Amino acid sequence: MDEGSANTGKLPQVAILFSQFAAYHVDRVEAAARRLAGRAEVLAVEYATTSATYAWEPAEGIEHARHVTLFPGKSYDEVGHLARYRAAMKAVRDAEMVCIGVPYSERDIIALSWRLAAAGKRVVMMTESKFDDFPRSLPREQAKARLLSSYRAAIVGGLRQREYLRFLGFGDKPVLPGYDSVGLDRISAQGAGEAVRWEDRDFLFVGRFVEKKNLSVLLAGYARYRELAGSAARRLVLAGDGELAGALKEQAGEGVVFTGFLRAEEVSRRLARALALCLVSTEEQWGLVVNEAAAFGVPAIVSTAVGSRDALVRSGVTGHVVEPQSAEGIAHAMLALSKDKADWQRYSQATTARAHMGDTERFADAVEALFDPDSKGAERAVQFWEDMAGT
Repeated sequence: MDEGSANTGKLPQVAILFSQFAAYHVDRVEAAARRLAGRAEVLAVEYATTSATYAWEPAEGIEHARHVTLFPGKSYDEVGHLARYRAAMKAVRDAEMVCIGVPYSERDIIALSWRLAAAGKRVVMMTESKFDDFPRSLPREQAKARLLSSYRAAIVGGLRQREYLRFLGFGDKPVLPGYDSVGLDRISAQGAGEAVRWEDRDFLFVGRFVEKKNLSVLLAGYARYRELAGSAARRLVLAGDGELAGALKEQAGEGVVFTGFLRAEEVSRRLARALALCLVSTEEQWGLVVNEAAAFGVPAIVSTAVGSRDALVRSGVTGHVVEPQSAEGIAHAMLALSKDKADWQRYSQATTARAHMGDTERFADAVEALFDPDSKGAERAVQFWEDMAGT
């Protein structure tokens, strides 16, 4: 707490800013607010109710933080940069620490971060970007590093995100893990139900049908898996929708099921019944569905591009890591997880034991650590880095 807060008797304010709240954003701000209760007020700010990119339902269940929607009933994409900048600056002007979870490349966010820093606020970047997301240009990265110098700390997903920020000049600034997390209790409750026989479990993909999800290669890998598994082959369920739906349905062969877009509760129920989650993207900053699968002890087959593998996937232990363009590798990973019940149970138990690394309590640890560097949260955040780096 700074001297001004102590003199007025008011709790210091920590603002957490997102473009739009989904359920897992609510999980994070609520976890942070519960952790800082009595020490700070958490201000949960979203710019708008909807967006053109994500079909999330309006935020519900914010009880411990103060919730502010800057442009209620509007889409984030409909609001201009200047209007967003002005509204955000007004909303967070009394906060002592501002955690920004909106892409740092947005013009209004660049202006906001610099204005807040000039006003003496502690500006914290929240990001899941990593160097290997796509080809990088050195001059562009150098310019980016200068733009990001207004940030005093960062909350990131995992090891590769940390290394990328170090490359961008955060070497002497606090960089803490826990950004990419979900409320495991909420996910588990949504998927609670009847027991599922191992024989009835399917492979499952959840997400948008877009190019970077690499679904054409996943289908090719699944077709090869069916050749290897023969009559014992499991189904592959593709839950979602998108621009590639037609082409994927044409490519799909026997055993592939399309569910269409599913609500969050339906996704959880599907995950609870899955044999393994399949996420073999060519570009994937994190992949929160891996966290959700872990809530049910469901192993994951992920590509090397998937950021969440840093924390949650250990090949041969909690799932398998494959090359995104290797249909053969995907097929053999599927075979390894489907051929023996006892082996699968070991994968599942190991996944359950590691699931806590994807829970929003890790986000609360990071926020608490930045608010109070001598807290237990700070100790746990350091331990999280060690756990990720270990086996």
